[in-house]
Amino acid sequence: MKRFIHATLLVVGTSIGAGFLALPLSGVNLDIGLLLLLTVAFIFIAYRSSMMAVDLNALYKEPASMDKICRGHVGKGVFALTLSSIYLLSFGLLVGYFSCFSDTFSRVCSVNYNATVWLSALGLFLILNLDAKRFANLNSSFVTVLLAAILAAIVYVGISYPGVEIKTETRWKELPGFLPVLFTSFIMQTLCPRIYNDLAGDKKKISRALILGISIPGIIYMLWVMCVLKNIIANDPEFLKRLQAHRVTVGQLIEFLCNTSPHPFIGSLLKLLTLLSVITSAIGFAIGLLQSLYGFLPKPLARFIVCFLPALINLISPDMFVRMFAFSGAIATVFMIFVPYYLLKKQTGKSSFGGLFCCIAGVVIVLCELSQYFL
Repeated sequence: MKRFIHATLLVVGTSIGAGFLALPLSGVNLDIGLLLLLTVAFIFIAYRSSMMAVDLNALYKEPASMDKICRGHVGKGVFALTLSSIYLLSFGLLVGYFSCFSDTFSRVCSVNYNATVWLSALGLFLILNLDAKRFANLNSSFVTVLLAAILAAIVYVGISYPGVEIKTETRWKELPGFLPVLFTSFIMQTLCPRIYNDLAGDKKKISRALILGISIPGIIYMLWVMCVLKNIIANDPEFLKRLQAHRVTVGQLIEFLCNTSPHPFIGSLLKLLTLLSVITSAIGFAIGLLQSLYGFLPKPLARFIVCFLPALINLISPDMFVRMFAFSGAIATVFMIFVPYYLLKKQTGKSSFGGLFCCIAGVVIVLCELSQYFL
């Protein structure tokens, strides 16, 4: 039972840090009802794509990362595409999380941005060097505190603005930019080998851990977006216009929410949960990336690269959070959807409805991302 809880919380923590910060920025111009429908659809896509990775682990009877599975079962072209997509996604998101954490921390604590970037890298490096038991306990503690903080913030904000209505008309031209961000908000598939190993290949337990670990962030995302919009509408319509024009960074949004909180305690809570959400997601993606790097690099060197390369990129190009987040969505479809579907169909000769649905969604996400650059 303890392993199941740790596995579920690892999934929750990896997913929840992403959309919690990016969705209010990218989905502000979409109707709440539409956001709800899309969130439910992407919960299903995230679950089914995760189970495809689990099915491959079970088929080959080893908790292996997607690139390791591909190495012996596909051509060089597909292998190179899978490997590059995993690295681009994982490093891209880590760059985004470092940017978000440093921007937020430097603003709310008046600390130098560059110093915060290096301290973030050092902190992640120390966490990744913990033994398995201490790591699991620490990560679960982070996620538990994060969930408690989010629940408290949502309840308090909801009570504080009971009469505020959210009236947002959908700007359809922004939907193609939003879908890759929403898709990325549920990315945690690089963890599937770790979950498979931790739960000893028990597919029933793995399935429960995944559906629970993915559904919790989905519910929180919707409640959080509504609370953020209520807060902004009640306190500063001009800030809402800036948000709708996409002229607000993650740090500025959190700073605004803290300054307009009904109670100083909620302001402190918002700072805590923002930082924790980034930390838990960064830990999850770092773990997934290490599963691949351990195959050909010494463990200390792999951990050093995972922690300090994103920090270096952030110093060269700061404020990368939402840009890297949307960009990562199209890349993730390769190893999350297309390659697992291809491998399963190749080995079993069968094609499931869930797999086909995920493939169609993957094509839509790629087209949406391409439209942002070429249309």
